[in-house]
Amino acid sequence: MRCPTLSSAAALLLAAATGIAADYVPFGHERPHHLARRDASTLTAKEKGTNLGHQEHSKPKAPSGSRLTSLSVGTDNHKLAVYWTRSPANEKAKQAFVMIHGRNRNGGDYWTTMNDVLASAVNASYPAADPNAIVVAPQFYSEKLNSGQYKKHELAWDDINAWQAGEAAVHPTGSKETSFDALDAFADEFTNTTKYPALEELVFVGHGGGGQLINRYGVVAKEMSTSRVQVRFIAGDPSSSAYFTEHRPTTNAAIADKASCPLYNTWRYGFDNFTGTLDGLKTPQEYFAQNVRRDVRYIVGYNDTAVSGDQYCMAILQGGVARRDRNLAWWKYINLLARTGEDVSGFPGNLTAEELPDWSSLSGGQLAHTLTVIEGATHNADEVFGSKQGRTVLFEKSQTNVQRGWRPKGWNKAGTPVVSSSASASGAAQAPTSQATTSSTQTSTSPASKIQLPASAVLAAAAFFAFIFLLA
Repeated sequence: MRCPTLSSAAALLLAAATGIAADYVPFGHERPHHLARRDASTLTAKEKGTNLGHQEHSKPKAPSGSRLTSLSVGTDNHKLAVYWTRSPANEKAKQAFVMIHGRNRNGGDYWTTMNDVLASAVNASYPAADPNAIVVAPQFYSEKLNSGQYKKHELAWDDINAWQAGEAAVHPTGSKETSFDALDAFADEFTNTTKYPALEELVFVGHGGGGQLINRYGVVAKEMSTSRVQVRFIAGDPSSSAYFTEHRPTTNAAIADKASCPLYNTWRYGFDNFTGTLDGLKTPQEYFAQNVRRDVRYIVGYNDTAVSGDQYCMAILQGGVARRDRNLAWWKYINLLARTGEDVSGFPGNLTAEELPDWSSLSGGQLAHTLTVIEGATHNADEVFGSKQGRTVLFEKSQTNVQRGWRPKGWNKAGTPVVSSSASASGAAQAPTSQATTSSTQTSTSPASKIQLPASAVLAAAAFFAFIFLLA
């Protein structure tokens, strides 16, 4: 029997330690219809037997100040459960907040978070906060993990949290309504000028899993802003984004490798197998063109670096194992695509302007988005939205008044020519010097931190060097 060469033996050990192609699953239902199940994460979870996570089956209780009601979605008398301000001042309200829960589907807790942040701002006489604002928090139930909580006509979704990707509900049987349709229902509700004659701002807010939904909704949603109502999208600490191209910021194969991750560009992570919405199917370029013009605000906890949430290779390719680094890499990516001239030279990710297509003809070199990074905040909605900078993200009508928080050392507020090289080979963000900032922009002065490697990569390296030692 022929002995393996050093390179082939090392490759075998590396494959065994890292589980090459571990996230590969066949995606056998590519149908050109917006109701097709298309989400790579949901399919991968089923194939790999991923732990489904939090379960809750007891009767839901509405937090103080709210009521648990339902909103009609679609035309089949199906409803979406939603926590709603108990006594809304519909005729006076200038702002409405649609707050989306995270992966644990705890809508009541998120209603409380948003309502508390609003009350705090009003009590502090913060001028941009409307004392008559309405807060609603939809409940995207899991058919299995929340059985016993939803009613026979209420919508529930497949696992794990298929609603995050805009998928169709699976309850009631034969449902056609997607989570995007559910958000459209809120837009239809609050742009009704007869019912809400004073409304000026409709704000979709999400954190974690909810941040994922809002991030994608801001890309594919129908046009909603009117001459009277301004719509904005706030995505807090999402663990992944829908990339417009096949490029990815993680290029270190020891962390994740596109060659062994065949679903890396499949929907929720990219536009492969995306089948559109009720408005039809557009190209990634068309979605990009409409997204760059929308008021989208990203808010990120600087200390959101735990190895948790989505750890499939599709997500790790978007900037490593930490949500923070993925979101900072996304900011760099969309600015380079749009050719905005924003200084992204200190942000993580190994993408350059030279390797990305020039989509300035679609953006006009402009991006109507903001990024706010909260020092000291972890993956916690209360910490990011309850911060001084978070208050500006939520309530300020004009982006001019939105505070940016942390920025890398040497960041140029005035902008720079589009960068042609990445900030660092590791793709890690620089560490802040303090845990809080009162200025609109805080820059870092300490050295870059190291990107976190998955345990499998560490084992792979150990196995490789052990093999080298044995052959020496």
